[in-house]
Amino acid sequence: MIRRQPVHVVYGGAQLFRPDVAKKLGGLALAAMDRWIPSAAELQCSGAVVEKVRDKLGREPVEDYRIDFEDGYGMHGDDEEDRHVMAAAKAVREGADAGTLPPFLGIRIRPLNGATRERALRTLRLFLQTVSYRLPAQFRVTLPKVERPEEVAQLAVELRGRAWIEALVETPPILGRLRELVDAASGKLLSVHLGPYDLLASLGVAAPFQKLHHPACTTARMEMLMAFAGTEVEVADGPTKVLPIGEERAPVIAAWKQHRAEILASLAEGFYQGWDLHPAQLVTRYATLYDFYSSEAPTMQARLDNYERSEGKAVVMQRQFDDASTVRGLRAFLQRARDCGAI
Repeated sequence: MIRRQPVHVVYGGAQLFRPDVAKKLGGLALAAMDRWIPSAAELQCSGAVVEKVRDKLGREPVEDYRIDFEDGYGMHGDDEEDRHVMAAAKAVREGADAGTLPPFLGIRIRPLNGATRERALRTLRLFLQTVSYRLPAQFRVTLPKVERPEEVAQLAVELRGRAWIEALVETPPILGRLRELVDAASGKLLSVHLGPYDLLASLGVAAPFQKLHHPACTTARMEMLMAFAGTEVEVADGPTKVLPIGEERAPVIAAWKQHRAEILASLAEGFYQGWDLHPAQLVTRYATLYDFYSSEAPTMQARLDNYERSEGKAVVMQRQFDDASTVRGLRAFLQRARDCGAI
C-alpha cells in the first residue's frame, strides 16, 4: 500500500492562519458552488460527483495546508513576524487539541540563501519552540527557491528529525542536482514541488507567457520524475494562477474549466498533487479528481482482478496487456482514488 499523498496543498499567509481555517475555506468553496453552478454540467461531471464534492467540502475540505511565511506572507518587520510566528504556532496547538486541523499541515519559510537566510532560521526556530510537543504528525517544512542541496542539509540539521522536508524546484541550478536532495535531507525528504512561475521568470519567460504547462515546466516535471523514481519521495505540481473570482459568471466558469484542464494534464504526466490558491479552486480540484477516478476505477479494478486470478502471470483484458509493472500502477491508481474519497 502506498503512503497517502494529499491531492493538493493550500497556501495561506501566516498572519491569517486560525485553528479552524480548513472549515472556513470549505464554507467559502460551498458558497462558490451555490452561487455559480446551476447544474453539474458546469463542472463537466455527473450529479453524483457533485454530491461527493459537497460531502468532501463539508467533511474534509482541505487535505494539506501550508502556513506561509514567504510569498503569501510578504515583508514584515522582525517584531511583527515574530508575533505572527508565535500566533500561528499557538493556533496549531489549539487546532491539534480541538481536532480541527487538516490531515496534513506544515509551514513554508523563506529561502535559506541570500539575504533571507537569517530571517528564515529565526522564524523556524521560534515556531518549533512555541509549538513544542504539539507538532502534528507528518508535519512538513517547505523550503523555497532551493539552489543547492546544502540548503536542504542545513534545514535537516535544524529540524533534527522533528518534521518532514519539502523542497520547491523554482531555480535552474537545482534541476541538475535533484537526486542529491535525498541524502542532503538525511532521510526526511517527503516531497519535491514544482514552482512553475518563479522557474519561468528565472528563465526570462515574460509574464503573459508564464503557464503551468509551459514546455520548460514539462521538462522540469520529467526531470523530477526521473530523479525520484524508485524512492519514496513524492512529486507535486504547481498552481493554476487564473482564479475563479469576480462578479461575472462567465470568467468564473472559464477559470474553473482552465483549472480542470490543467489538473488533467498534470495527472497525465504522473503528478497527483498540485497547489490551490483560492477556496473556489477546491470545487474543481475535487470535481475533476472524483470524475477522473470514478470513471476509470471500475475498469482498473476489473483488470487488477483479472491479473490476480492469473496467479501472477501476464494477462490480456480488453486488449490491455497487464503484467507486474502495470499492476503496480493499477494498485496505486485505486489506492489514490480511495484516499481522496472518489471511490
